[in-house]
Amino acid sequence: MHSVASARRAFAVSMGKAVRDGSRRLGKGNGSAFPGAVALAIDPGMLASLASEIPLGAVLVTGSNGKGTTCRLLAGVMRAAGLRPILNREGSNQLSGLATTMVASSGRFGHLPIDDRTIGLFEVDEGSFPGIVGQIGRPRALVFTNVFRDQLDRYMEPAYLTSMLERAMQELPADTTLVLNADDPRVAYLAPDMENPRLFFGIGDTGLARDGADPTSDFPRCPRCGSELAYRCVFYAHLGHWSCHRCGLARPEPQVRLTKVELLGSASSRVQVATPAAEMLLEVPLPGLYNAYNAAAAIAAATACQLPGRASLAIQRVRPSSLRMERIKVSGHDVYLTLAKNANGYTEVLRAVLGDGRPKRIMLGLNDFEGKQPDTSWIWDVDFESVCGLIPSPVVTGNRAYDLTVRLKYAGWLGATKETTLTTEPDPVRAFQRALARTPAGEPLWLVSTSIVLQEVRRWLRQQGFVREVWQEQDQLAGTVQR
Repeated sequence: MHSVASARRAFAVSMGKAVRDGSRRLGKGNGSAFPGAVALAIDPGMLASLASEIPLGAVLVTGSNGKGTTCRLLAGVMRAAGLRPILNREGSNQLSGLATTMVASSGRFGHLPIDDRTIGLFEVDEGSFPGIVGQIGRPRALVFTNVFRDQLDRYMEPAYLTSMLERAMQELPADTTLVLNADDPRVAYLAPDMENPRLFFGIGDTGLARDGADPTSDFPRCPRCGSELAYRCVFYAHLGHWSCHRCGLARPEPQVRLTKVELLGSASSRVQVATPAAEMLLEVPLPGLYNAYNAAAAIAAATACQLPGRASLAIQRVRPSSLRMERIKVSGHDVYLTLAKNANGYTEVLRAVLGDGRPKRIMLGLNDFEGKQPDTSWIWDVDFESVCGLIPSPVVTGNRAYDLTVRLKYAGWLGATKETTLTTEPDPVRAFQRALARTPAGEPLWLVSTSIVLQEVRRWLRQQGFVREVWQEQDQLAGTVQR
């Protein structure tokens, strides 16, 4: 029976590799999900079997926002510590995507190469987490970044999502460390009945707190008693220093905390980090408070894995990943492609880019998923009002461009600047060409959008020779081409 199972796994892996290579050669995409789906159809136990071969176990990273960037930062730390992380680099974070990652990492006979320094690092879609957690043997750590309202047609309300996550977490071994965002009450109080070790991260620098509530907050209630929460300070959305006056539940003291945060315009931030073992000053090569949180999450995960503190300095050398403030040189302009898939993400990206109060050239996009995920009502929760007038000649695109235009009208954007009024062009490529033509020589252009618009523009840029395939970029950054 063992030989039959081994043969089935080897066949599944070989077919997955063939599909992945064929997809890439034919230019049909990154081959990040379908190869894994094929392999799992042949051998449903393939992912679990290969994951059990990872010598140092795995770290899982999930949450509404920031999980991909957190993985990228943590991968840099792991490499600096002498480890070799296996990660789903193309960003496919559902079951088939993780299966593709393991197919790409394994040898032709369906086994991982022998290397005692190998560790798994997997970005996991929060909605797919219940179907994945049981497949990954004994995770060393589980990192939760945050929980926001995200794709309501998929996940319903955050309360439903957190209850689903808590049920799935019961499958974790007792020694898996839970790395949790102390500033998010939904995350900080996850699965309180579990006795797993917990390591919290958060921001201690109250100088960045907002005056009053953030307009993007959905005002979560106390996760223990349901009463209204009180905040001593709010950083953004519902993240801050919180407590419940009724039952006494309060933000836990984080073991990894950012004691000082400086936002350095639209390019980076500087953070002072305190961990149980050391303090360090880092320049995070990504802008915005939300990326400071991502850096804190990565350092907390490294701390949970007992990596050397100095390895966290590698965060300063990490380059942005595809569509996450990805910079592409186009005809003398720096073009930044930035994913914003929900209200909080869209708001924080705009705040990061426009936080210095200087006008920027920005193209905004909105799409649904061809009827599969049609809910885009969240755009009414985006804080467009606070950046009104800071975007000369804005261009709006995507198959829901007119919905976004209506939202911007109510935010006061129409006629807010002295330059050309807002332009709506549903076709992403034509919209990008128009936005680029309006951008003065040498100035950057930001494209902030949901995924399909970004993918279409990036595909056109690749066809024009400005950028390579995502998988080629990722393989170069990893220093190896997986076969």
